[in-house]
Amino acid sequence: MLWGNRWWITGRTEPLGFGAIAEAAAVLLQHFEEHGRPSRLRVLYQPAFLTSVAVECPQGNRATLQAALQEEHPLLAQGNYAWGYEPIFGGNTLLHYETEPFLQLLAADLRAGGVVVEGAWPLASALNFVPTDWPDTGALTVVAVASGLAVIFRHTPAGMREVRSASGEPAAELVATTVQQAFERDDTALYIAAFDEAGQRLAAQVARLERAGRTDLGWESVARAAQTLSLSHPNQMLPRASRLGASPLVTGVTAIAFASSALLAVQIGFDVRADRRAADIAAVAVGRLQSEVEGLRRNQAEVTKLETEIAAAGLRRSHCALLLKTLSQALPRQVVMTSIRADQTGFTLSGGVSTAGLSGDDWRRWIDQFRTPALPWKLVAAEHAMPTADFSIKGVWL
Repeated sequence: MLWGNRWWITGRTEPLGFGAIAEAAAVLLQHFEEHGRPSRLRVLYQPAFLTSVAVECPQGNRATLQAALQEEHPLLAQGNYAWGYEPIFGGNTLLHYETEPFLQLLAADLRAGGVVVEGAWPLASALNFVPTDWPDTGALTVVAVASGLAVIFRHTPAGMREVRSASGEPAAELVATTVQQAFERDDTALYIAAFDEAGQRLAAQVARLERAGRTDLGWESVARAAQTLSLSHPNQMLPRASRLGASPLVTGVTAIAFASSALLAVQIGFDVRADRRAADIAAVAVGRLQSEVEGLRRNQAEVTKLETEIAAAGLRRSHCALLLKTLSQALPRQVVMTSIRADQTGFTLSGGVSTAGLSGDDWRRWIDQFRTPALPWKLVAAEHAMPTADFSIKGVWL
């Protein structure tokens, strides 16, 4: 994870510091030279010049959002500035973008050193998945804190998502204000993720207070959450051409030819053309098609990921297989799964709903499948009425 002027690396307690941001790749490559170099790398990306803002937006794909938001956020139209957005719920999303173009240069420098960056996400995207025990209200605040650094992710009772970040003295002020506001509310759970001794001191202080919530989280908790992030989700900020090692000047037509010659999947071809779209008719057409398959692709990615985890963890294979089958039956395209978690005791399904074109009957027909008496589980939390934004379904094995 690149946060401020430091790298955090899994398996290492202390961060690696660097001076100017241009030194970031060299410092990381030197560490890999001494301790072993991975062939591929996932990066949480939180430099000082990354902006995250809540915006209202139409339902659609990356090209749709770019067209709708670039007047207010003109950097979205610049191909060398990385950007992404969280899944759209209720006509709003969190937009993340650089105010200085660096991520693609970083990926190129690391690739030149033999390390391929397969994806990059804002820290806030991972903080969303750090809590494994979401409160029934759905409202939570996750505070990531290190010496001179802070990032706050909030999911409000109204279903809105917010991100705030700061460095230096303003970081301490932001954390203090956030913790106080969280304790003033009865419907908001507070989580503290401490990345160093400064963060651990704060966590210890908060733990002594009433309603402390979770304060035993840290960098490894965030790193585990990052492993659940999907490359096909829109919050992944690195253009596919950069991840594949293509020239940043590649055109939409060249990208299509490359995808065909490599026999990549159709969805990858869609992404390449959308990410590197030129002013040609083909890229525009692909953008329209992508909006229809985007939700299905995300759901399939989550299902495939869980099938792999089931086999590796030795969970109740028959139960989990039946859960996946039930999940996919009559799944409305307006329902997008963002997380599928299962363990020896039960499961939690999380996602979001776009209410445009989705009827209450469609939602109830899908959710009622999970209540069939013959199934080997019992629901302990589910929304019978159609949600307006996020939802969570929890069950226990029988």
